[in-house]
Amino acid sequence: MHKPLLIALTALFAAPVLAHNLGRQVTATVYDSWYAGRTTYCGNRYDHWGVSAAHPWLECGTKVTVSHKGRMITVPITDRCNCSLDLSAGAAHRLGVPVDGIGSVRISY
Repeated sequence: MHKPLLIALTALFAAPVLAHNLGRQVTATVYDSWYAGRTTYCGNRYDHWGVSAAHPWLECGTKVTVSHKGRMITVPITDRCNCSLDLSAGAAHRLGVPVDGIGSVRISY
């Protein structure tokens, strides 16, 4: 393969990955208290008022920075979910996201 073509293809496919990592707006839900004390996908015990999150495909232990209305925290991924992001009640409370609802947040990792 020609070097200029290889560079162009690399730039084409790397750009979306880099842009994705710089942060994107997602809808975050909050774990139900029913899960408190249960074992997560990653093998941790879920602490409802602790600071953690679930994501559909990020690896266990990945640190995700979540921001909402000027507040920002870093949370570890400790579980899987079917939505964009699932926050523990403790993380949601620190961000100002309604603990019994959903909120629009920006995530980066």
